[in-house]
Amino acid sequence: MEKELDLATARFIKEQQDWERQEEVERLLKQFDRKKNTTYTLEELTEGIRKGEQQLYTELLEFEPRLLLDGRITIPYMKDFFDAEHDKPDKAFFASNENTVAMTILDIPCERIPQSLEEWITAICEPLKEYHWHIKPTKKKSIGNMEYFCFVMPTAKGKIYNVTFRYHKGGRLFVGTLNCPEEEKEGMGLLLEAMVYVIVEWNR
Repeated sequence: MEKELDLATARFIKEQQDWERQEEVERLLKQFDRKKNTTYTLEELTEGIRKGEQQLYTELLEFEPRLLLDGRITIPYMKDFFDAEHDKPDKAFFASNENTVAMTILDIPCERIPQSLEEWITAICEPLKEYHWHIKPTKKKSIGNMEYFCFVMPTAKGKIYNVTFRYHKGGRLFVGTLNCPEEEKEGMGLLLEAMVYVIVEWNR
């Protein structure tokens, strides 16, 4: 009986040590979790894209200028990132299934923009109410001929953070959406927004 008690006590002490060790591991992981302890600014990410290299948490992303849509627009292209790419004269599409990131750009002949930014946002969001999707922009901005807004949209795979823009240049209207999972909006989402700023700079 005494031996069994000793074994039970030893087992309890070991379990306690294992629990404390696991607590310490979790504490250290939390302490060094870059996503929880690293913040970025739009200016910082924009500068990194301009320079062609940006660290995003544990991943080093490389960028290079790339002409799309028969050379009518230049974008900052993430090298070795996308596993699906299509670039046609009127539409370009890029997707990374591993990172759950996608980008689509359409090219539409357009001499002048027919709607204000607010009217354009309403024209996109209102039809979605039929599907019980009530979209509320979290950010909207104009930069010269570029206008964009950010919003979260539910999908079958979870909520997606979107950066949707329109850019008017040379009788053309370029309309695009870049997106990532909502939980990545402070990192990848902000990087996608920074890409919009660089698109403006590289197409003046």
